[in-house]
Amino acid sequence: MSIGYLITTVVGALILLGICIFVHELGHLLGGKMVGIKAKVFSLGYGKGVLKKQIGETTYQVTLIPFGGYCQFYGEDPSEGEGKPGEFYYAPPLKRIVPVVMGPLFNLFLGIIIFFAMNLIGYERESSRVYLIDEFDSVKKTGYVAPARKAGIQSGDVIIAINNASIHQFSDIQKAVFFSDGSPLSVRLKRGGDELNVNVIPEKAERGRFSVGVIPFVKGARVSRTISGSAAEKAGLVPGDIIVKVDNRPVRVPEDFITHVKAKKEQEIAIEVERNGKMERLTAKPATREVISVQLVENARLKGKGGDIEIDGRTLEKIKEGIAKGKVSLDDMRLTDYPSFVRELQKAQGRVATLKIGDETINGIFSYTSFGFMGVETGQAQDMVMVRYGVGESFIRAFTEPYGFIVMNLKGLGMLFTGKLNVRENLSGPIFIAKIAGDVAYYRGIAPFIILMAQISIILMIMNLLPIPMVDGSYVIIFIIEAIRRKPLSKKTMERIQYVGMTLLITLGVFIVFNDIMKLFFM
Repeated sequence: MSIGYLITTVVGALILLGICIFVHELGHLLGGKMVGIKAKVFSLGYGKGVLKKQIGETTYQVTLIPFGGYCQFYGEDPSEGEGKPGEFYYAPPLKRIVPVVMGPLFNLFLGIIIFFAMNLIGYERESSRVYLIDEFDSVKKTGYVAPARKAGIQSGDVIIAINNASIHQFSDIQKAVFFSDGSPLSVRLKRGGDELNVNVIPEKAERGRFSVGVIPFVKGARVSRTISGSAAEKAGLVPGDIIVKVDNRPVRVPEDFITHVKAKKEQEIAIEVERNGKMERLTAKPATREVISVQLVENARLKGKGGDIEIDGRTLEKIKEGIAKGKVSLDDMRLTDYPSFVRELQKAQGRVATLKIGDETINGIFSYTSFGFMGVETGQAQDMVMVRYGVGESFIRAFTEPYGFIVMNLKGLGMLFTGKLNVRENLSGPIFIAKIAGDVAYYRGIAPFIILMAQISIILMIMNLLPIPMVDGSYVIIFIIEAIRRKPLSKKTMERIQYVGMTLLITLGVFIVFNDIMKLFFM
């Protein structure tokens, strides 16, 4: 994981979640003003305010870390209220609903505004051209045949309709397949100048979701960054380049490029890249990278625990320095030069050996490999199309796109509750959202990141309106019940609701955080 990626992930997550939360709290503030409920504090960020200004009865503040925020009303806690006009619980229950609902609604408004602006300005999005996953070498080894291939779909085909519903982008394909319940899909596609109709039967994938075995079409390996002084930098590769051929062989996905480079250490290769819409030809000589894999039996530094480690980079350089000083041995054989070290390692492969590096001893099964290395980080260069609409259509799409996204998420929630989707594999929290934000910002750019912000904001609206105790949706129900009963719920009832809600939220929060961590490192 590069420092640049880590910084992008942290900053991207803070900006995305910070704006969505701030807009949510702004909705609460303005909703309160609409019905005469006064805010005590409105904060940009959490914690102690470093910049404060009193306007009327509200203190507006900016904290040291100005991401997110909160809105605190007077009399928000019934036990601390003084029964004065302007306090939250002084207002009739139906009026209290207004500031509560306005928070989630402002998240929806943010999504609508972003979709309107982006459709008007124009942005790139994934096309509906598809690539079949069973063309990957790793998948070929399993003998898997994608449902799409069984139906006659080929990589490069453009899906234009499913069950007579128009398809504009790859996410439209995902939605249609996701909610198919395995029913056959009538697919209309373009191949060259021809239109074809096929029937595809989705299959259940590993996460409980239906799939037809296609991914967005990729046209090469996009360069994200190059390591200073690496073969990639010397060759002239720069971030944004799309590697489309290596030694005249097509590069569809990054794995195509990586596999070829690994077999070409210290050999000159020809690389064709697309740069700013033009093709350029570069030459490079991949360096040699060496890796020693160790299946540990015993290691004093690791307190005798078994496991697997890799020795490369700086650690390998230390071994070379140790050999020069006569401080490295393998099975008690003192090694005097690095080639001898490599030969003895290769002889020892498949059995337990003892490597001593100065005062450190490693017992394990060693495996030595060397391969070509370019020093470049790449991602998929997906087939994109520019979309831009006039004012009228942008306005319409600003509502239809959020509507479709809301329907998809509500159906997804229903499938989680009914057990049709695996909760552990399909439920994500802030940690995983941070990773998604980092991936989108780092690999795909600003426009997709802004669209993601709109989608996350809409998801926050949905989640906040669910009738879960302690979130906005539950208070709406409570206040409606109060309005019907014409008296508030008893203090004991409210305490029970709050206790159940707090317990549920803490339990759910711990599960989501743990689940996010497990997905990041083990899935």
